Amino acid sequence: MLAECTTIDSMISLGGHGAVMVVGLGEVQVTRDPDVVLASFGLGSCVVVCVFDPLTHVGGMTHVVLPSSGNRPVSSTYPGKYADSGTTHLVRWLEGQGAVRSRMMAKIAGGAAVTRGTMPENLFDVGNKNVLAVQTALEREAIPVVAYDTGGHHGRSVWFWVRSGKVMVRTAKNVTIQL
Repeated sequence: MLAECTTIDSMISLGGHGAVMVVGLGEVQVTRDPDVVLASFGLGSCVVVCVFDPLTHVGGMTHVVLPSSGNRPVSSTYPGKYADSGTTHLVRWLEGQGAVRSRMMAKIAGGAAVTRGTMPENLFDVGNKNVLAVQTALEREAIPVVAYDTGGHHGRSVWFWVRSGKVMVRTAKNVTIQL
């Protein structure tokens, strides 16, 4: 069993004490195993969406890269690439594993403005657009966002404990935030 760690440094040195599933760009991972920790690293403008059912301990994470699929077909390899379709995909997978929508809660992180100083402020604010698209998609799915760490001008890495729903965020400035 993977114990909840009090610091990110102790999480990084987990060794063989539990399973860490890494969620890469555009990926979706869902698990019924409460001992799993889902993790995503090096978020810039991308947004990680963590959704869980606290009663069944079913949880999932998607790593959103862009706000809208523009009605393009969803890739089976990267179903979480777009906020609109990826969030829906995550919710359907959670329901398929026994999560109940009325109990689901979401925590989100990411959406930094990584192009600061290189171009006009709102020209390519993909981070903010990703955050807004994720919030809209979760609202459409009737899933409340109970905690978030979004925006700013710094990257993040995220760890999500499925058992408790706890999310830890470490910023590129070495600040740790618990959601």
